[in-house]
Amino acid sequence: MRDERTGETMGTEIDFVGFADDCRVEGRVDLEDARLADLLNRRDSVLVRHAVVVSTVDGHSQEFEQLEIERKELDLVVASGPRGDPSRRLATKPNGVLMKLGPYSAEGFMHAPPTANPVRSIDHRPTMVAITDAVLEYMFCDEPVSEWFHTVLANREMALSLRTASTEGGLAPDAE
Repeated sequence: MRDERTGETMGTEIDFVGFADDCRVEGRVDLEDARLADLLNRRDSVLVRHAVVVSTVDGHSQEFEQLEIERKELDLVVASGPRGDPSRRLATKPNGVLMKLGPYSAEGFMHAPPTANPVRSIDHRPTMVAITDAVLEYMFCDEPVSEWFHTVLANREMALSLRTASTEGGLAPDAE
């Protein structure tokens, strides 16, 4: 199926990497919407095919042909697939943020209109919110891990805290 607005092929499989409180899930999902964020915000669960679940506690893994994961079980998902219709994008300003979700810390940028504060307006956003140039920190088998992702989708309903992060001499948005 093809999205008339973007010309993107919909219903195709894309990579999926999600983080729950005690594991990382990797596999493929059928993209039924223009973007992964749209799919996750529209559905209460997602079906992951060829899933590999890796425990962040002890490193053991388990494979599943199919695994249905409820959105409320996911702290974060790595954004993949198409970015959606360029003509629908609004002018935004990147705002440095630090979000704590379960055992994860995500530091990067939330984009909002120039006069808006993304921290104060978080309750007015969809459930899965994008953080760009994200550094994700967590423990894997009692060892600290720090990974960079172009964009992660953070489940704001799972957020323990969200605060503005200083960008002086530190964070700077990745230019595209």
